[in-house]
Amino acid sequence: MGHIGHGGMAEVYLGQQVNLDRHVAIKVLHPFLADEVGFVTRFQREAKLVATLRYPNIVRVYDFDHDEEYDIYYMVMEYIRGMTLKDRLQNDDLSLEEGVFITSEIADALHYAHQREMVHRDVKPANIMFTEEGHPVLADFGIARMLSVSGLTASGAMVGTPAYMAPEIGMGEPATAAADIYSLGVILYQVATGRLPFEAEIPMSLVMKHINDPVPPPTKFTPDIPAELETVILTALAKQPAERYATSGKMAVALRQALNLEQPSYSTRSTSSVSDSQPPSQPQKPEGEVLETEEAREPLLRSWTIVNQLTEKEKEQATTEEKRAQTSVRRRLLHVLLLALLPLVAGIGLWWWNGGEIPVDLVNFLNSRGISADFIATQTPTVTPAATSTPEELDVVTPTATSAPPLIPTVALTATEETMYHYRAKVLRLYTTPSAQAVPPGTDLLVYITLGNGGERPWPAGMQLAFVSGAELSATTTILPLEALSGGGEVQVLLPLRAPSAPGAYKSTWEVQRPDGEPASSQIKLEVLVEDLPPATPTPTPVEEETVTPTPQAALAMETPELLNWEINAAQETWSGTLALAATGGTGEYHFYRDTIGEDTEIHTARLEFSWRQCIPLPLKIILVSGDETLVWEEQIPYPAPEQCDQ
Repeated sequence: MGHIGHGGMAEVYLGQQVNLDRHVAIKVLHPFLADEVGFVTRFQREAKLVATLRYPNIVRVYDFDHDEEYDIYYMVMEYIRGMTLKDRLQNDDLSLEEGVFITSEIADALHYAHQREMVHRDVKPANIMFTEEGHPVLADFGIARMLSVSGLTASGAMVGTPAYMAPEIGMGEPATAAADIYSLGVILYQVATGRLPFEAEIPMSLVMKHINDPVPPPTKFTPDIPAELETVILTALAKQPAERYATSGKMAVALRQALNLEQPSYSTRSTSSVSDSQPPSQPQKPEGEVLETEEAREPLLRSWTIVNQLTEKEKEQATTEEKRAQTSVRRRLLHVLLLALLPLVAGIGLWWWNGGEIPVDLVNFLNSRGISADFIATQTPTVTPAATSTPEELDVVTPTATSAPPLIPTVALTATEETMYHYRAKVLRLYTTPSAQAVPPGTDLLVYITLGNGGERPWPAGMQLAFVSGAELSATTTILPLEALSGGGEVQVLLPLRAPSAPGAYKSTWEVQRPDGEPASSQIKLEVLVEDLPPATPTPTPVEEETVTPTPQAALAMETPELLNWEINAAQETWSGTLALAATGGTGEYHFYRDTIGEDTEIHTARLEFSWRQCIPLPLKIILVSGDETLVWEEQIPYPAPEQCDQ
């Protein structure tokens, strides 16, 4: 029925299960994944295990299979029509009590999965969705595990999302239930304070902060957080896995006790339907441990024999009748599903993969069944899901409850490839000059907005930065055309504004829009506080004070920072020092920032004091602003005494 999302490993389509008259989400994995060593075995094993999970707060997986003709792997899941927790956090429509309630429900869901030796590995707000009744459900169990193959990890790709990644995962250790508890703790921190515990422009810097930096107390940003809740948050975010909650179930209990919440009725419904996948008599493992081998579980629709897990004797004992029965069942199911479902879904996937050209054999197949391939240019989607993907997340999943009969989706796509493809924009940096807390009436303002293309394709003509709501702040235009930015590229937009003549607090909301006027980015919210202050007048810098001045009419450049002094703290196993920053060229006064542009990240007097792990080079990212120019410098400061370190 249409394309509803995509991510790093899959395209997601909306389908219709005709026999039960319900929508389903069909996740078609990108073909290149099958080329990775170990992926096929991992997909078969993880999909089968995930399909056994039956819990009110976990998205259901109905079916999974492989289309041999197109070499496409796919999963059929419960379709969730509502928003994600990420959407609700961005819309700022969560009370503390509701946020804690949601987190406790997800903690219960994780406890259920952990007892069955399933670790999620990518718990984040985008993977927490809401049903039409408002119940939270956790999506994408097993997806991160499927990505944990040698080819992907060897190339430097991380399995998980850095903003929510446990320290031990960043250091390359195996994922356990404790890692899921940490990720849920990050979500709880975000729910309670409205921000993440750590922020950085680049993923690796964020991972290093989770590993090395102490967690800022939530009351630093939201002083009225109950002490009991802060204790729960900090316990979940302990650096060492053993110092976190022993189980996510205990975390759920502590959460409800912190705010005196009652157990909701829908989460206490009987889960006896899952007894076939986990008998009560089956011994449980400690939650921090995860089995790497697959246990014998009742399959959802079929059993898949993984050849390399059988002994030669077991292979010989398989009778001809059993083989014939398995082949017959698989062929019947494959024919029904592939003929009814995959030619359309795979066609969409290949259409996207081939740059908008439909394969000739697929056109012939559709025509032979009375379906015109022109549907791509003539039909429009019949369902528009509320949840959409954002560029920094891997996947958008819209997955609800029992084994599925054959699926017959109807495909309806938008008129052109440009509207079919979801062009996305990321807001990378936002900085306003002057950066004072309050400005006098009538002050000219200049907003630096650095945008990134969150997709792989270049932006089409017609992308624009547009005013949405609030105060226009005397903007010379409410629509700024954007250049056709290449995939993964960045562009800086200068937005001139003016403070209103009357004192007060003003808010102005902008967003990047696609050519059809639909939003392509999260909202950009600007706030200006206008007070009756004397106009700011520049004062000359005393000659005796050290200043940093630009070289006129030269290209902006940053010199390699100079290490002025350094020392070793053997007790803490760190080294610290002071770096001198210098630049040349540019069009104005130099402003140095570390990692991101903001008042609290500016490096004053061009001197940076730091502390880092002993014997490890210091990763450093400096953003240099001079007038209307911006430069990003990113290198490592070598450890000054490598000869003292163990090789």
